[in-house]
Amino acid sequence: MWSLYGIIVCGVVFVVGQPSLAPYDVRIEYYKAEITKDLVIGTDYPHFCWKLPLTNQRDVRQIGYQLQIRSQNKLVWDSDRINSSRSIHVPYPFEQKLEELTHYQVRLRVWTSAIETASSWTLWIPFRTSMYNFQQYLLDRNDEVSWIGSTQIYMNELRKEFNVSNTSPIQSATVFISGIGYYELYLNGDNVDPSRKLDPGWTTYQKRTLFASYDVTPKIKLGMNAVGVKLGNGWYSQEQYLLPSVPEPTYGPPRLMFILKIIFNNSDQMNVYSDQTWKGRQGSIIHDSVYNGEFVDGRYDRLNWTHVGFTDSLSLWITPEILPSPVDTTVNGQLTLQDMPPIRAGPDALHFEVEYDVDDDGSYLSKEDIGKILGASLKDEGILHPISVIIPTLNVHIFDMGQNMVGWCRFKFHGPRGVGIHIRHAEILSQAVVSTGKATGGIYTDNLRGATASDTYILRGDPNGEIYEPRFTVHGFRYVAVFGSPTPLLIDDVECPIVHSETTVKGHFSSSNSVINQIQHNIVWGQLGNLMSLPTDCPQRDERKGWMGDAALSVNEALYNFDLSKFYLNFLTLIKDVQLLGFVPDTVPLSFGFYPADPNWGTALPTITWQLYRHYNDIQILRNHYDSIRAYVESVRDGYRLTGLAELIFHYGDWVPPPPQSKTKGHLVASFAFLHDVSLLINMSQILGYSDDTETYTTLYRHLAEEFHRVFFKSSDGYYTDGMQAAQILALALPNVVPMNVRDHVLQHLVQDIQAKGNHVTTGIVSTAQLYPLLSDNGHHDLAVQLITTITYPSYGYMFNNPYENATTLWEIWNAPFGDPGMNSRNHHMFASVGSWFYSHLAGIDLQADVFVIHPRMISEEKKHLLSKIDCRLSTLYGVVHVSYTRDTSPNAISFRITIPGNSQAKVIFEPLFPDAKCAAIIESNQVIWSSTNKQNNVDEDSQTGLMTIRIGSGSYEYQVLWK
Repeated sequence: MWSLYGIIVCGVVFVVGQPSLAPYDVRIEYYKAEITKDLVIGTDYPHFCWKLPLTNQRDVRQIGYQLQIRSQNKLVWDSDRINSSRSIHVPYPFEQKLEELTHYQVRLRVWTSAIETASSWTLWIPFRTSMYNFQQYLLDRNDEVSWIGSTQIYMNELRKEFNVSNTSPIQSATVFISGIGYYELYLNGDNVDPSRKLDPGWTTYQKRTLFASYDVTPKIKLGMNAVGVKLGNGWYSQEQYLLPSVPEPTYGPPRLMFILKIIFNNSDQMNVYSDQTWKGRQGSIIHDSVYNGEFVDGRYDRLNWTHVGFTDSLSLWITPEILPSPVDTTVNGQLTLQDMPPIRAGPDALHFEVEYDVDDDGSYLSKEDIGKILGASLKDEGILHPISVIIPTLNVHIFDMGQNMVGWCRFKFHGPRGVGIHIRHAEILSQAVVSTGKATGGIYTDNLRGATASDTYILRGDPNGEIYEPRFTVHGFRYVAVFGSPTPLLIDDVECPIVHSETTVKGHFSSSNSVINQIQHNIVWGQLGNLMSLPTDCPQRDERKGWMGDAALSVNEALYNFDLSKFYLNFLTLIKDVQLLGFVPDTVPLSFGFYPADPNWGTALPTITWQLYRHYNDIQILRNHYDSIRAYVESVRDGYRLTGLAELIFHYGDWVPPPPQSKTKGHLVASFAFLHDVSLLINMSQILGYSDDTETYTTLYRHLAEEFHRVFFKSSDGYYTDGMQAAQILALALPNVVPMNVRDHVLQHLVQDIQAKGNHVTTGIVSTAQLYPLLSDNGHHDLAVQLITTITYPSYGYMFNNPYENATTLWEIWNAPFGDPGMNSRNHHMFASVGSWFYSHLAGIDLQADVFVIHPRMISEEKKHLLSKIDCRLSTLYGVVHVSYTRDTSPNAISFRITIPGNSQAKVIFEPLFPDAKCAAIIESNQVIWSSTNKQNNVDEDSQTGLMTIRIGSGSYEYQVLWK
């Protein structure tokens, strides 16, 4: 039944008549308990979230809950019943806070309006606490635990054996580790977490270096044990800071900090520290680089080097040096818990809260409606296999993965000892020469710039074959070329794990228009590939920076598609780490660009904070970052005092409009960002109750709005500055800037310019993000849909409808096949902003605290063939919101299916299907609930706009709305 979601949600299947189901999808500090391996938190006062048991009843509300916490199977806290409707961000309800370094279990049950009795208890959910002040712990043991490595050799394998002699059973064994740039941890021959890669996350190391914690209790045994750690350069290597760049940070060779704490049942403790009792060597990885890949000599592998009793007569294992900590305490640097999901490879990297790429009884869409989508499915379990292989010349194999992806490939090689095999990665093949129509058959690497994006592997000569995959690099590619394999390679010899920060798919949007569906596909694959512990701009060339502009533009879209709360909260922390006198840089960590940032790049700080609040309804996010945002806005204001809006400083403006279009006036674009951020600050101050700030910044905004219009509006022409689309869009997108007496004229100028260009845009990344919502909200939704479904240049659709290449991720520039190789990524997400419009306007899901506004914008009857059906599922902290509609039932009618999760409410707004249309009737579950002759059931009719509004509680509904 579609009304029961038609899906399995988080392992819970709804069963009619089973009223005692437990709450599900319990979260602790945003971590989804059921998918988080070894859930560890760094706070003594966590918050909890859960979803109400599934039921077929409507308007179900929580009326109470009970939390219990135990440790070592002893109940330590019981909240008893707390009468409250709150089910998200529920604060830890006990006076005594959680102790550090302690294993806990929590369970809960709820009371709802659906039944009189309590629900079943959840299972006991394990979690543990970390050290709360790790920096101090290290300072107190400065003579015992050290950072170790080498300045003399590339020491990337370190090991130590230790004896556990206590006769008491082991109660717990916990590792705290930071290996930078990257590390892999082994205990007694096993990789402790094999899917965890490229760890720890990239930071401004002198300000913040991250450590991870592992519960290794099952892996430690009485008697002798062995620990081994592989190290890689990562972002700690100066090699990644290529010119032109900011001055290189004083980073150096890899280094390791390691602590193993063992607690026995008799309360005895034992510690193993990183010190000069370890031994290290250069292993088989001769060199590794984020940009330039790996050089690996398989002859240097020592397969048992992490086992007890290992000896090596062929390698020199030496005592490591004591190296300085990467953290600079003189600038308040700190070593902190990596409080976000790690980067993972393969199936463990991606989870799902909504059904994906399938049709079911809950949707009006069929697979035939959706059409064929180029590229791979996110449901391919995290590993892609080649769709073809060509051999353009002797000893060269080129594999096509069928999808622009991020990760690396795992190869099965056979051959004699000492033979070297070279691997290169590319996004496209060499293009055909126009005069001959023929290509060279090779891969195209010019757009990688200084990054070689290559791996070299020297065979060790195993007669059974050997498997090679990189450890400390990552590539963005669709094609992989293998040079010099001594034996022919088959398609089955190659598979490529997808690599990104672990996340969950929480949104799915599809429609009856194949162009929109392909754009959505390209957006989510591009976004996913740029989740690399922080939001990067691209994954393939010698850049891959944390560009703030890209992050600000795509965050709303990203939060609709993926569960990224901890990911972006970490990024906000990294921004604050490098904030100076309010100013922030263009990239974080600062590795390129300017300081202070272009206002449309610096806006990442307030914009990401605001969007996290919108999507997760957590007021604490605003509290935590308000002072930093206020300081940032004041830093821009300081510059404004010197220049006014007319000369407000900028660096990039409305970046990369489609050639040959030039950029609109940069000072106007920068002014847009300034006003936008002041407006956000007003919103935040109102929510937080900071009335003085609300008054101060409201006064400032009014002054800025008047100045913006006065400085940039040309009254003789009736438009802003140069009359270009971007200038009109940005002016119109700002609240209360364009006076009402000229607003219609400015809007018509914009529309006429778009139409005069054959329904094409001339916009860069900043104005494109504002264009589609602006048109939809101002009476031009038809035009917005026509624009997004256009396939001729320049358009999103052109990226996969051109004679040169078919994009499966978004391009950096509109004319990629003809663009400058120096700036021509085929996987950029700065234009992904339109993806939020799919959810907020095409599906009409707007997030407003615990009330969902469902307001799909309607294309006219005349144009409905462009978009006759949509299906959208969005998993929120309350549960799945589902919106599906079809225009194919009958003329002047529309059918809706809507599901609202428990403990929430919705305001559903139905739009007229044609100009001056009036609602004739609303039918729900085959019963007329409102008609033009019998107005009832709390349905609101807006006589001016024709909008029809219904307020509903949780449950599943099917409406038919008729218009006349």
